[in-house]
Amino acid sequence: MKTFGMIMGLMLALAAPAAQAQEAVSSTYLRTAIFVADRAATVKFFRDVMGYAELSTNDLPPATANDPLGLPEGAKRTLTGMMSKDGAGLSIMGIVHPDFKTLARAAGGANSAGDVMLVHEVKGIKEIEARARAGGYEVIRAAIPSPSGKSLQMFLRDPNGVRLELYEMLPAQK
Repeated sequence: MKTFGMIMGLMLALAAPAAQAQEAVSSTYLRTAIFVADRAATVKFFRDVMGYAELSTNDLPPATANDPLGLPEGAKRTLTGMMSKDGAGLSIMGIVHPDFKTLARAAGGANSAGDVMLVHEVKGIKEIEARARAGGYEVIRAAIPSPSGKSLQMFLRDPNGVRLELYEMLPAQK
């Protein structure tokens, strides 16, 4: 019994630094931020297609030299905050400056290294698809059963080329 107690004490002593290290670092995901050249078009997409609410729009002071976001000096910045019905946050930063360049993206729905995909669980996926098509947005793949068969899944791009994966759980799978 004494040996068991010594082993347990040693295990607790070894585990304590790991537990303390884990407590010293933590992360809470707050929102996604998108830097765009056409803020109004992006806001329209997330409002009219994805159902986000526009919370506020603020003109920010122009970017200064050595801007912490890496923006060109003098860039005009306008920030719009948006929120989904379930509370997911989206910040859309419109940047106006001749040196602010759009990312090169692969054609035909392909991804490139460094691409980002925003994944949403949705309700009314067919309605979202219809809104996207009516708005002239790129629907990469229509809403069809996912490989698992548990949901309908579709892919589309926002006006900046950011890929979105949408899925809607099928009733029997919830």
